[in-house]
Amino acid sequence: MSANPEGAGGGPTQRQPDPMPPDPFPPAPMPPEPVPPEPSPTPIPEPEPVPEPPGPEPQPEPA
Repeated sequence: MSANPEGAGGGPTQRQPDPMPPDPFPPAPMPPEPVPPEPSPTPIPEPEPVPEPPGPEPQPEPA
């Protein structure tokens, strides 16, 4: 049980289990790939503001 290849001595001569080797390819933070904006096949026109019917109190349109 006490057959250490390194030899007996006053120290941690027992071979410690190798720690997990560092990944050869550490997970480096990948830079965000520049995604080119896909050209819209048909330009979507902005919806025209619908005029509110005149009332007792004109409601301000939500921005």
